[in-house]
Amino acid sequence: MKIKNITKRYFRTVALNKVSFEVSEGSITGVIGPNGAGKSTLLDIISGFQNPDEGEIYFNDRPLTLMLFKEKKKVLSYMPEHLEIYPDYYVDDFIRFLHGATRYIDTDLIDILNLAKVKNKKIRYLSKGYHQRLKLFFALSNTKKIMVLDEPFDGFDPIQLIDILEFIRSENRKGRTFILSIHQLYDAEKICSHYVLLNQGKVVTQGSIQTLKQTFGDDSSSLEQIFMRAIE
Repeated sequence: MKIKNITKRYFRTVALNKVSFEVSEGSITGVIGPNGAGKSTLLDIISGFQNPDEGEIYFNDRPLTLMLFKEKKKVLSYMPEHLEIYPDYYVDDFIRFLHGATRYIDTDLIDILNLAKVKNKKIRYLSKGYHQRLKLFFALSNTKKIMVLDEPFDGFDPIQLIDILEFIRSENRKGRTFILSIHQLYDAEKICSHYVLLNQGKVVTQGSIQTLKQTFGDDSSSLEQIFMRAIE
């Protein structure tokens, strides 16, 4: 996937300003930056839920805007940050509904997310953490090749996060490509193979952690230290 000169404006506010980078097949790319950097807007555009004012996104060298919605659905799964899932469904009913719609359910993911514990609860009464787990289940329980996840780790405690990170790594080893928006740089450093650092709608820098350390620090520098130096 190639993102070229993506610009998005809301009246006089420039949310994204000529954003360009590439996502390699089989990578875990972290789009990182502070709140208001443009991360969610960028993921919306990558997923086809918004159109850019300028620029283009290419999938296998084909402009995304020329792909039919059903074509995008075959290859790309998107979990927006603010996703509301049928609040009056029970968790177990929603899982069965999803199975009927997709003909595919990852039972390992049900165990990893511990959803059996809340299967008899209505979705509207789930805690933030369990609602986040259900959103992840919705996004990941399929066989699509590209996963676009906006702030997927909010609401997880450290032990739960370990299981989720390992699941993503295992799916990545099977050939899935991940694009993750993450504001917690400590979490991003644990999972991503490539980083795109956004600040005020612009790409500050990008590359592997090794490349970023060479440019903005040394072998002992954390991702947070690198980011702070990059935006100085």
